[in-house]
Order: sequence, then structure tokens, then C-alpha cells
Amino acid sequence: MHRHLLVAVVLVLSMAVGPVGAAVADPVAQQQTATPTPAPTATPAANNTTTTPTEADDPTNPTAAGQVRITPEKFDEPFLAVTVRESDSVFETTGPFALFTLSRKVEAARISQQPAEAQVLAGGTQVKVTYTDDAAPPGETSLYTLELFFTDGSTKEVELYARQTGVSVGASELQEYAPVLEELREVAEQHGYGTSPDELVAYLSWVNERADLIDGFLTKSAAQLMALAIAASMNWLFWLLLLGLIALVAKWIQKRWGGLLEALQNDVGRAERKRRELELAYEEQKQTADEVPLEEVPAVGSNAVYWRDGHGVRSAGQLARMAAFGAHRQTEEGLEQVHNGVEDLDTDSLEDSWLEPVLRSNRIPTAKQALGEIKATLEHMETKHNLGHLYRDARDDVAQLIQEVEEEDQMMFGPGNAGTGGDD
Repeated sequence: MHRHLLVAVVLVLSMAVGPVGAAVADPVAQQQTATPTPAPTATPAANNTTTTPTEADDPTNPTAAGQVRITPEKFDEPFLAVTVRESDSVFETTGPFALFTLSRKVEAARISQQPAEAQVLAGGTQVKVTYTDDAAPPGETSLYTLELFFTDGSTKEVELYARQTGVSVGASELQEYAPVLEELREVAEQHGYGTSPDELVAYLSWVNERADLIDGFLTKSAAQLMALAIAASMNWLFWLLLLGLIALVAKWIQKRWGGLLEALQNDVGRAERKRRELELAYEEQKQTADEVPLEEVPAVGSNAVYWRDGHGVRSAGQLARMAAFGAHRQTEEGLEQVHNGVEDLDTDSLEDSWLEPVLRSNRIPTAKQALGEIKATLEHMETKHNLGHLYRDARDDVAQLIQEVEEEDQMMFGPGNAGTGGDD
């Protein structure tokens, strides 16, 4: 029994030792049969990665080509850009070159298609791909294959879709001057020049020649005129002739336009005198109106006592001013507006307005009659004292109020039973 168990243990140990020996023997064989690193050659690959047969068959020893991470560098310029279509294997480049950073070092890099080339930088950690201007036709995309050769002998192919390779730094900066160039082309066409570079240069040369000609002429003329003025100012005969010329011009103006100038001068004095006369006449008429007793206005007559008791007005001028401009009273803060005269009157509330003191207890029988007496006073100021410019608007407002009162009376009592009282 113990003998059978010992035989089984020996068999198990012999099976485990066999593969280990084979694994130890393989590296030695590989070292004996290894060949030098091949020169960079284009080799078609599946899944964009090719390795030596031994490395590809051994999953415990991944290649640099399989592990490399390819990162495109970003630039601030808008004409340089790289878009990742497929991570680490397919990129779309914009501009005359592209720069890639690799996580594994490469010994060499190349692009077999023309016109593009690859350059290894930074000790094998970066690859720069440079295109010529015609590497990608305008508006189209060209495919280029970048081959990477790593230090462990593995290789990797990267697809690059290039576009706008003809854009350069200078072309990008010229975009800022596009509006200026367009305007220059339009102006050149207006002057009969073409829009080609040679024609635009010819137009600018013509403009510069004209500017130099005009500038030289003006500068020379100004210098000559200044020299002549200095020389003339130093000659007494020049001043004599100048004074004589001024005298002749003044005499001619006096002879031709003297009458008009005198009339204008006299008219200014006459207008000033007329203005003063009108002011004096106005003050005189105003003072006269204030001296005319209210009883002398025919339409008011004996009712003047009610206006005097109710509002303290004693003359036709005072009643007219109260109706046109309102009444004021003196307070500790200054002059206070009591009412605005006719402007405050409304046909719906005449009995409750500032007319109430003269309508109270039937002193003046109706509001229509009170309005009539105000209207007659305003007309008296217009016709007797020539103060229509002061009271005409107020008189028109009172006449309108009287008409509205009459219309309301007719609607209420009928045409034959209108309220009593008149405006005369």
C-alpha cells in the first residue's frame, strides 16, 4: 500500500517538472537563434499592430507596439488640430504638421507616401509628421500611413487623414486683413485697375505718386507764400498800398450799401422805441382798468357789491385778472394759489366752485348770469383798454361754459323753459 502511494507521488512530481524545464530551455534557444533588429520596412498588419512571431505567441510578454499610447499634442492656433477617430490608431489632422507623444520609445518612424515625412523627436517619445502644401487637395482629405518601429523590434501602423495642409501661420494671420484687401480691390477697380497682386501694387504706386506730388506742391507753395508775406511786411510801401486798398473798399461799400446800413441802424433804434412805447401803453391801460369801478361795466351794475363782498374785487381789471389767472393769497410760506379762475370751472359743479360766494342766498340768481357778468367784464377789458392779448382766451372759455349751461337747461326744462338769467 505504501509502495503504491510513493509511486503516485513520483509520477506527479515528474509531470510538474517537465513543463518548467521546457520553459527554462526556450529563452536559451531564443537567445541562440535571435536575429538583429530589422530595418524599418512597411509590413501590412492586422489590427494596425505587428510583432515578431515569438512575441505575438507569448501572452506573458506584450510588445511595445501593443502597449503604446499615442496622444496628439494640442496647439492654440486654429489652423492646427488633431481629431481622434480611433484611439491610438486612426487620427484626422488639420494643418501643415502634427505632433504625437508616445508612451513607448521608438527607434524610427516613416511615411512611405509622398509628400509627407515623419521625424522622431525627444529621444523617441515624440513623432512629428510634416506635410507639404499639396499633401491634401483643397476641400479634400488624403490618407497617409505612419509606421512606428519600437526598440523591442515590434512595429505599429497609424492611419492619418490629412486636410488643409496648405494653411500656414502667415495665411492665418492674413485673414485679419481680409476686409482691408477687399476694400482695396474695390477702390482699385473704381479707378480702372485690376484686382491681381500686380495691378494692386500698380494702383498703390499711382496713389503714392499723386500724394507725393500734391504734398510737394502744397509745401513749396506755402513756403513761397510765407517768404513773400515776410518780405512785404518789411516794406513800408506795402502797408501804404494796403491801407489805401482798405479805404477804397470801405468807400465803395459806403457808396453802394450806405443807405441800407443806415436804414438798418435806424430801424434797430426805432424798434426799440416802439417796444418801449408798447410797454408803457400796456402799463397805462392796466392801471386805468384797475381804476374803473366794477359798477361801470353795464352787465354787472349793482351786482358789483356781491363780487366785492365775495371776492374783494372792486374794479373791472381785478375781476378780469381773477377770472383769467385765478386768485392768490399771502401766507407765511409765500404766495399761495387759491384757484385758477375760469380754468377750474365745470358746468356740473358751478355752485360749488369759487363762484359760490356770489351765488349764495340768490345774490346773483343763477350761475349762468354770473358767467355772463364775467364774460362782459373780459370783453370790456378787450374793447375799452386794448388788453385782448391777456383776456381773449379766458373770454372764449367763459363763452363756451355759458353755451354748455344753456344746452343743459334746454335738455332739462325744454326750449321754452330754460333757466333764467343772461350773459349780458
